[in-house]
Amino acid sequence: MENTLKKHAEQVFGSIWIFLIVYLVLIAGPDYLPRIFVHRDQVPLEWTAVLSALAGYIFPFAPLFLLRGRWFRVYAVVLMFLAALCFFVCGYVVLRFHMPLHAGTLNLLSTTSWRESREFILREIISLSMVYYIFATAAGLSIVRFFGFGVKPLPNRKLSATFAGFCVLPIAWIYIYYSWIGPDPVLRGSAAWFALLPNEVADSGRKMDILHECIVYPQIPQDLTCDGLADAAVIVIGESAVRSHLSLYGYNRDTTPELEKNKDELVVFRNVISAMPVTNYSLYYMLTFKTLHDQLHPRATIMSVLDRAGYRINAYSTQENFGENSVSALFVPWQPKYHENEFDGCLIDDVREALAKRGDAPMLIILHIMGSHITYRNRYPEEFNHFTEQIPEVPGQEINPLFLENINTYDNSIRYTDHVLGRIIEELKTAGGRNMLFYFSDHGENVETSFLQNYRDAEKRDSYEVPFLFWFSPEYREAYPERIAAAEAAVDKPIQLDRAAEGILSVFGVSSQSYPASENFLSPEFAFKPRYMMEGRILYKENE
Repeated sequence: MENTLKKHAEQVFGSIWIFLIVYLVLIAGPDYLPRIFVHRDQVPLEWTAVLSALAGYIFPFAPLFLLRGRWFRVYAVVLMFLAALCFFVCGYVVLRFHMPLHAGTLNLLSTTSWRESREFILREIISLSMVYYIFATAAGLSIVRFFGFGVKPLPNRKLSATFAGFCVLPIAWIYIYYSWIGPDPVLRGSAAWFALLPNEVADSGRKMDILHECIVYPQIPQDLTCDGLADAAVIVIGESAVRSHLSLYGYNRDTTPELEKNKDELVVFRNVISAMPVTNYSLYYMLTFKTLHDQLHPRATIMSVLDRAGYRINAYSTQENFGENSVSALFVPWQPKYHENEFDGCLIDDVREALAKRGDAPMLIILHIMGSHITYRNRYPEEFNHFTEQIPEVPGQEINPLFLENINTYDNSIRYTDHVLGRIIEELKTAGGRNMLFYFSDHGENVETSFLQNYRDAEKRDSYEVPFLFWFSPEYREAYPERIAAAEAAVDKPIQLDRAAEGILSVFGVSSQSYPASENFLSPEFAFKPRYMMEGRILYKENE
C-alpha cells in the first residue's frame, strides 16, 4: 500500500502540469498577489496587465513540450531555477519598492553604475531585507530540488506541439499588438518584460538618438533675442531632494539654514513636480524642450541655446560619467570636469576659480551634484552628521522608529546640500555683478512611507515634488525688476519640469517667437495643463 501511494505521488509531482502550476506561482505570485491583497489608492488592479504577464510567463514553458531526453531535463531544471530566481527578485522588488519588475526596471538598471550598485547592495546586506534574501534563496533551492528533477515530458508529440503553440501564440500576439497596433501603457508596464524588452530598449534608443541630435545638431531659432544677460549664472542640478524635507518649504527640522539666511534674495517656487522619478528621463525632458505628451518640440538643449546666446559654459559634476548613452551626454560639448567619489563641497572651489577667470563674457556654470542620492550617509562629511536621534514630527503622519536612521541621514544630506548652495551664493556675492543661481532637483524621494524604507515609488507624490528656486543678486534685481516681479507672481503656479525650459530661458534673458508665452511659466499667458505621474498614466491631483 505504501509503495503504491509513493508511486502515485511520484507520478503526480512528476507531471508537467503540477510543474507548470508551481512555476507560475513562483514567477507570477510575488508580482501580482500584492496587487490583489494590498490596497492601492492610485493604481487599480489591471486584469489586462495580469493576463499579459501570465502570457509572458507561459512563453518560456513552450520548449518543455518540444524537447526530449537529456535536453528536456536540463531545460526543466534551468527553467525552475529561473523561476526560483524570479521569485526572489520579483518578490524583493515588490516588497521593497511597491512596483512590479518590468522592462522599465531593467532599463533603469542598465544606466546604473557599479558605484551606485555597490552602495545599495552594502546597505541592503545590513538591513532587515536580509531576512527575505535568506528565505527566498532557501525556498528557491528547495523547489529546484523537489520539483525541478521530477518533471516528465508528455508522451504524444502532436499533443506536445499543440501545447507549445498554445504557449507561444499569446505572447506573440501581445508583442505584435504592442509593436504595430497600439502601444498600450498597461501592457508596457506588465511583467511580460522579456517580450516587451525590445520595445523598451528601442524606446530608450530613440530617446538617446533625439538627445544626441539635440546636442550635435541643435535646432535653435534664428530670431533668438538676448535682452539683458546675467554676468554670471550657476545652475545646480540636485539629486533626489524632495521639498517636504526642506525647512525652506515648512519642514519642522532646520535642514536649510543657509538658504533661509538669504531668503529675501530668493524666489522659491512651491508647486513644481518633476517629469519622471528617474534622473535620466527627468533631465531628458527638463533640458531638451521635450514634454511627456509632445516629442515634436524643437530639438535643442537649454545649454545649447544659452551657449548660442553668448554664455560661456563651464560644467562640473560629482556624479559618475556614464558616457554618451546617458544624461552625461548633455554636458559633453562643454568638456565637464568630474569629481567621482568626492563630496559636493569640492565644487565650491571650481565655482570660485571659474568666476575668477570669467572676463567680460557672460558665464554659465553648471553643477550636477550627488545631493541626496542613496546611500544618504555617504553624501556628507562626518561634521554634517547633525540629526542623530530625535524623530521629526510630520503633520498627519506617524513615523515608525525603524525609519530613524533613514530619515536622519537623508536630512543630513539635505542640510549639506544647503551648505553647498549657501557657499556658492557667497562666491557669487563676492564676485559682484548681475549674478544668479538656479537650483532644482531631478526628482524627489520616498523616505518614510514604506516598511522597508522605500526610496522612489513611481506612484507616490514625494517621488515628484521637488525644490525649485532662484537666487538673484541685488545688482540683478536692480537691473531686471520686471523679471523678479514675474517670478514672484508665479511661485504658486502648478509646473511640471517637462514644460519649464521656456520660462528658465526668460530668466536668463533669452527669448524667441518660437518659445510662445503659453509655454513660459513666468508669463501671465501661461497655459495650464494637467500634470501626470507614471509617464502620463496617473493624474497628479493638485489638491491632495
